[in-house]
Amino acid sequence: MTLKDWADDGWLKSHQTSREEISNLLPTHTLQHYRSIAALPLILGSGKKADADYLENCRKKRNVVEYDYVGGASTKDAEELIEFVNELGDEVLMWLKAKH
Repeated sequence: MTLKDWADDGWLKSHQTSREEISNLLPTHTLQHYRSIAALPLILGSGKKADADYLENCRKKRNVVEYDYVGGASTKDAEELIEFVNELGDEVLMWLKAKH
């Protein structure tokens, strides 16, 4: 899929944003995780496919742990994910500054 496909399916709409709006979105916890993860390589480039796959596996594991059983994720898993998303967050912010 491409971002154009998403727009054609009604998942995306053209919108002129602002620095304030983007800033307000960053602490929001109501985003649809699946689409956010799937959008990474579409927006940041195909080099982010492995990162998106890793995050998708983490998302699936979280769902299992949250709904099916306790103990499916270790402290090491959580620490690894925290380090990963901190680095990815820095990359995204640099991309935003460079492109917008």
